[in-house]
Amino acid sequence: MTIDIAVILSYILIINIVGIRFSGGTSVRDYFLGNRSVHWGLVCLSIVATETSSLSFISIPGLAYASGTGFLQITFGYLLGRVLVAAFLLPKYFQGEYETVYEFLQRRFGRASRKTVSVIFHVTRLFADSVRLFATAIPLTVMIGWDYRLSLAVIGAATFIYTFYGGIRAVIVTDALQLVLYLFCVGLGVWCVMEELSLSFAGAFALIPAADLAFISTGMGGGAAKLFGSYNLLTGIIGGAFLSFASHGTDHLLVQRVLACRDIVSARKAMVASGFVVIAQIALFLLFGLFIKVLLEARPFASSDSVVPYFIVNHLPVGLRGLMLAGIFAAAMSTLSSSINSLSSSTALDLFRLDERAIPERKKVVVARCISLFWTLAIIGVSMLFHDSKNPLVEVGLSIASVTYGGMLGIFLLGRFATGIDDRAALSGVFAGVATVTAVMVFTGLFWLWYVAVGFFVCVAVALAAGRAFSWGLR
Repeated sequence: MTIDIAVILSYILIINIVGIRFSGGTSVRDYFLGNRSVHWGLVCLSIVATETSSLSFISIPGLAYASGTGFLQITFGYLLGRVLVAAFLLPKYFQGEYETVYEFLQRRFGRASRKTVSVIFHVTRLFADSVRLFATAIPLTVMIGWDYRLSLAVIGAATFIYTFYGGIRAVIVTDALQLVLYLFCVGLGVWCVMEELSLSFAGAFALIPAADLAFISTGMGGGAAKLFGSYNLLTGIIGGAFLSFASHGTDHLLVQRVLACRDIVSARKAMVASGFVVIAQIALFLLFGLFIKVLLEARPFASSDSVVPYFIVNHLPVGLRGLMLAGIFAAAMSTLSSSINSLSSSTALDLFRLDERAIPERKKVVVARCISLFWTLAIIGVSMLFHDSKNPLVEVGLSIASVTYGGMLGIFLLGRFATGIDDRAALSGVFAGVATVTAVMVFTGLFWLWYVAVGFFVCVAVALAAGRAFSWGLR
């Protein structure tokens, strides 16, 4: 284990050296947007790395092990959602040269909308990413033997250094490198299975049951419960499209990356290309899980999330095990660094209006870095409040984005296409959408992929009705 820990620490050192090497912080615009000069290819990889946490690294192969490749259907919706973002939202963002995505709401509705939706973003990211970070520490604790608090502290401290000094440019560059590393590690895992079985890729692939490879399911034949309560083509395309449209079009965590592009053409390339990369990435994760299933002869596990940790601990040699753990660190750090920088950007620009204050740019950068420190400590601190990976709050934290995304997508599309809607009507729709989805999550068995669509339609309907009511009242 000493060699494995040495590999992990070496990775942490190298990624921080690279991050600081590509740092930028001469102004707030540089710190948060990289002076809008980042190449679209790097932005594309950063988008994928940001939305891929270590949970994806562990859970998606486990999902394939337990139930096959049906999850892949969602990625087709993910691609469609990104196309919609590129077509309908990105042109407005670049036309207005916005510093944050929520500035669009201020110009369309008013400052109240900008601040309110920004606060929703802050709460969503703090809670969801804290839970995600905690869940990351669990397998690392099991595999390395550290106390989970130590795992949290190491991940947080390692991520904070280059995020604090480097800003968005350092985050994007390291995201790209971390994506390459964790995908290499997944490919390495597939190769290790082949070596242990003494089979070629084709030979190992041939042992996978045909039922596990049949990833297309129409959802027909099982009634509404099957159609709206499982992974199938309809749920994947519609639910996945709504989720991706909302997350990549309204969540500053992801939109901030494309705002760092040079122009609208580059931003569209990065956004749409990331959809194809995600499809390939998820397919690789699922293949990894199926290869492990062949190796272990489908032995049962209490939880599908235990499959990858078991494989790493029991079937990888020293050194390679450390490299695989470094891949898990990479997936965790890419998400955490992006979250810290986007939260800091929204706090500084949406809430504190730092860009409008008459102080030297150097002092603004110092304030921005202090805000980054605050959010790092906040995420780590909240993540340490959890003690049990089976706590219901974990499930709530991992799905909370889907609860709020519907209302956020609704207000952005109302701002893009509707007229006669003011702050009051728009925010009424947002709150109604969030409240409705919360009730649906608690009291019904609706599959989580439909949450965004439900929240969106409720938000739009209530906002339009409220706008008409307020208009009549004024008359």
